[in-house]
Amino acid sequence: MSDKRSEKTIWELAVEERDRVEESDYLVEQEEESQVSNSDESSIFFLGSKNSGKTSIILRFLDRDEAPKPTTALDYTFGRRAKTGHNIGKDIGHIWELGGGTFLSKLTEIPITSVSIRNMAIVIVVDLSLPNELIYTMETLLSQVKSKVTKALEDLDKKHPGSVQQLKKQAVKRFGKEHPDKASIDPFPIPLAIIGGKYDIYQDFDPEKRKMISRTLRFTAHRNGAHLQFFSTKSEGLTSRTRALVGSLLFHTPLNKVVSVDHNKPIIVPAGQDSFQQIGAPPVTSQDSAKMHSRPPYEQWKASYSTFFPPQKSQGRNTSEDPSRDPQYIEPTVDTIRKQKDEELERYRKLAMRKVRDTSGATGGEKRSR
Repeated sequence: MSDKRSEKTIWELAVEERDRVEESDYLVEQEEESQVSNSDESSIFFLGSKNSGKTSIILRFLDRDEAPKPTTALDYTFGRRAKTGHNIGKDIGHIWELGGGTFLSKLTEIPITSVSIRNMAIVIVVDLSLPNELIYTMETLLSQVKSKVTKALEDLDKKHPGSVQQLKKQAVKRFGKEHPDKASIDPFPIPLAIIGGKYDIYQDFDPEKRKMISRTLRFTAHRNGAHLQFFSTKSEGLTSRTRALVGSLLFHTPLNKVVSVDHNKPIIVPAGQDSFQQIGAPPVTSQDSAKMHSRPPYEQWKASYSTFFPPQKSQGRNTSEDPSRDPQYIEPTVDTIRKQKDEELERYRKLAMRKVRDTSGATGGEKRSR
């Protein structure tokens, strides 16, 4: 009886070997992914422009029929979901929200830790109705989050060597290993989404302004391997799609791959479903063309965007606002102690000022006597 394997050509044997290696790599990847993502608990962190709709998105996701209240600093809540294929037990989703726009962005280090990072997603919500503040807010928060994520990953790698490499592999897989832009992008190491709130106001903008905003956001999201989704509390369709996106990020539920890139409609682009070719180049005038092309692509988009919308810093939270005086945060015991401390501080301040005056008077007397 002849050996069937020996009858095969060298090319057939090469194909078999390739398939064997690919199958082996696939099994290894599946095992690595299960180690990273198979957890009863996961986290999602919302941050973004003040009054952009972050709390509304969370309430809609949790099916809570209540009016959103301003987020003072860092808020926490959670959601539960029945385990897939199990009769008992539920997955827990930790939900963090940072208020105040860029004002309190340093608090990002609280939810982003080496413990939570392996099962965390980030959602940055920008206010489409304030295009002059949009780029500054998004850039500032992205920078802050990247810094904290990098630090958390460094700490994680010290405790669990190889974990960071697994997360990076997953980031590439989310974007698409065969995507034509894979060499030109830097995918965020953990799932990231950019949500444009107040679409109901944005849709009344001049068409060219809508085009500029949508293309700039598409470029930024695609460059970071992020989802992009427009949202409005006044649209049930957008509310449902945003809920589905949050569910996918928090509980890893399947996400519909519907894509909408028409600036006359709500933008919906799952991670890896856009391309630089489809987005196109930023519009520039003929006199600025040579100067613009010497800049990196992101700087070109920023400069072009600024011609439409001169940048303004987000107002964030006015530092003169005092949340302790807000009636919705009344705590009698805490307020009594706070009042005592305020009185002590005021007495100390007056005493210090009196000492300064006495010292100044004494010094002046010495000078005059001389």
